[in-house]
Amino acid sequence: MRDPIPPSSRRTTRQPGMAMIALITLLALLSAYLISTLLSRTSSEVLVDRSQRAQDALLKAKAALIAFAADTTSTAIQPGALPCPDTNDDGNAEGSCSGTNVVLGRLPWKTLGVDDIRDASGERLWYALSPRFRKMSSTVVNSDTRGQLTITDGTASSGNIIAVVIAPGPALGAQSQSRTAANANTAAHYLEGTNAGTTGTLTYATATTAQPSDTFNDRIIAITEADLFAMVEPVVASMIERDVKPDLATYYTQWSNRFPFPSRFDNPDPGSNSYVSPPVTTRTQAQYIGDITQTPGGLLPVTASVTYPWTGGSGVVTLTGGTAGGISGVSCSAISWPLDAWNCSFDIDAINLGGNKANWGPCNGNRYCMIAPSFTVSGRVGANAGKSFPKLPNASEVTVTSSGGGSTRNLTARAISGTLSAAGVGTVTFSGTYSGNGANDPPRYRSSSFSRSMRVRIPDILVSPLTSSTSWFIANEWYRLTYYAVSPGHLPDGSGTCTALPGTPSCLTVNKMPSYYASPGTDKRAVLILGGRSLNATSRPSATLGNYLESTNAAPAGYIFEHRAGLPSSINDRVVVVCPDSALCP
Repeated sequence: MRDPIPPSSRRTTRQPGMAMIALITLLALLSAYLISTLLSRTSSEVLVDRSQRAQDALLKAKAALIAFAADTTSTAIQPGALPCPDTNDDGNAEGSCSGTNVVLGRLPWKTLGVDDIRDASGERLWYALSPRFRKMSSTVVNSDTRGQLTITDGTASSGNIIAVVIAPGPALGAQSQSRTAANANTAAHYLEGTNAGTTGTLTYATATTAQPSDTFNDRIIAITEADLFAMVEPVVASMIERDVKPDLATYYTQWSNRFPFPSRFDNPDPGSNSYVSPPVTTRTQAQYIGDITQTPGGLLPVTASVTYPWTGGSGVVTLTGGTAGGISGVSCSAISWPLDAWNCSFDIDAINLGGNKANWGPCNGNRYCMIAPSFTVSGRVGANAGKSFPKLPNASEVTVTSSGGGSTRNLTARAISGTLSAAGVGTVTFSGTYSGNGANDPPRYRSSSFSRSMRVRIPDILVSPLTSSTSWFIANEWYRLTYYAVSPGHLPDGSGTCTALPGTPSCLTVNKMPSYYASPGTDKRAVLILGGRSLNATSRPSATLGNYLESTNAAPAGYIFEHRAGLPSSINDRVVVVCPDSALCP
């Protein structure tokens, strides 16, 4: 029987079937390979993504903490200080915290004013802090405050760390971590190794130094002294300009264009320095140059323990109008009750002008004015006036009383001022004009004659609010890091004037001044220089100015200084010009 399908046809039918089977097999193998490759690459990408998300969270937390340290809007200003950790997981910093080397808890995200920052595993961040940097009244935080933490990656260590933030990652079964509500605030269920303790040594691991394992997966970021103070010190310089400069400018205005003698720079430690100017001797400009203890610079004399006793005085009385039978001399004395004050008295004896009011004559525009005394009374308050920061009372605080007619409401042209001797002895002068018995007086005081006894009481001289222990500047001892330089012409023994170099007495010159200062850099009467943190790894406090200031500021011969707010790794001096760049120091 004949085959119905020719052999050639049978071969043609088999060949497409075999090709299809081969193609399907090839596609299956290729798909398996692609799926395997895709799964492998996705796992790697996931690991990188999780690491990046953790790093982003840590960077955000670090920025928030540094911003908090540089914030000046809080009620308790303490630049450089950081909040206590959150130990009950409510997002708020605890009101107080303690520890020997480290205080540990969660990041207080609500206190920082940021979102609830979490790592790639959805866990809240942890936060460890050096106790010295706690934002509390019992801590002193400035550029000399040292961090107490140490971090290590297993091969190298770094010390003096201020704070660290830790991303805990997912729970590790090998560490028996159980993240239940009961364990929410137990560090050992979130952190590994020494990170979970309070020894001050924290294990450092990142994607570049160690991959997560079954026994360790913490990610950590450090806040170093350089990190923190690079942001805080410019803020402190601005705060000095805002809060300290006006007190110096007030002194300059009240004490006849002078500034107090500087305190010595030989030991900025408050335990060894009284922050009062040294005994004053006759000095020339040549003696100031090149000798740190005699230059017109040093530390601010910010002691609050000095007094300003009234030691003697005098007065002058004249009549600006009217007629008097006589005027007694002025008698002045210090009194201690009811308040410490300086009391000066004088008498005006009457003359009878008769009953014809036409004879009484006009006086300063008042038809019936007879006696309008102008008086000046002065008293000395000791040498501390030129060696610290006393503040004069306002003229409105001086009381003037009168007997025999008149009213204190008629006291006009009040003024109070101070002058300094070459030794720094202060003299306080009050002047006023008293118009009375005129058309503006009540009828019972209008008469042809009367006598008057007058008493002028000047309140005691007190230390400036600048020296208050509640001031952030004093409480945190920033005055130890603030160099104070004055033109010799504007010290108590100066002339009250200065001229640009090479004139004598010389004004200070400040090079590279910030653009917001209006006047030239060659006419400065006083400057403050914030030295910032140590850049040469020296131990401070130190009697060597070069351990605080750089460049020409470290050896201020010739009265030339320089604003050096450059890279904090090499220069960090910041100059605040007190005068004449102030409305109070034209």
